[in-house]
Amino acid sequence: MSKHERKKQSNEINEETKIDNQKSNEVKTSKTKEQLEIEELLNKNQQLSETIISKDIHITKLQDEINKINQDYVNKITEKANEANITLKAKIEELTNKTNQELAIHKKYALENQAIELINIVNQFAMALDYKPSDPNIAKYQSGFQMFLTMFKNLLTNLGINEILVKVGDEFNPEIMECIEFIHSNDLDNNKVVKVITGGYKLYDRLIKPVVVNVVRKKS
Repeated sequence: MSKHERKKQSNEINEETKIDNQKSNEVKTSKTKEQLEIEELLNKNQQLSETIISKDIHITKLQDEINKINQDYVNKITEKANEANITLKAKIEELTNKTNQELAIHKKYALENQAIELINIVNQFAMALDYKPSDPNIAKYQSGFQMFLTMFKNLLTNLGINEILVKVGDEFNPEIMECIEFIHSNDLDNNKVVKVITGGYKLYDRLIKPVVVNVVRKKS
């Protein structure tokens, strides 16, 4: 082989070696890019995982806050419902007691109209017995009728109808008395009862029939 041929062959070998090295470098460069892409993807995946974890923590925190708000709401509603229930029960009890009291009062004074009728009969009977007869036989009858009058008054007492006791000389009291005539005199005490015309009565503590009287009035 001539020197020129050997040189040519050497150049060819060098060229091939250069090409191989270039290819090798390209392969290395290519692998490095793939690794970089993989590493970038891995980094992005790591970042995404951290973001998801952070979001999960935030969601959990928000859920806890929502649960607390819901529980607070339930507690508040329960408290208000209990307060309303207590208030309602108290109001019902108050109305029930008031109704019972009104019914008791109504029942207590239900006899008022009938009582006034009985009182009028008793008063008329008493006025008839106030007559002082000169005949002793009539006086005996009156004694017997006086017993009936006492029985009538006892009956009224048993029904809660009590006579108001007023006598001549008592001070005139407009709360329980009714004056139908003034007796003008300077010899008697002013504003004193001078005559009891008809008796007065109370149904328990309520005045239903005033005592009808004549009262002294000083002459001017």
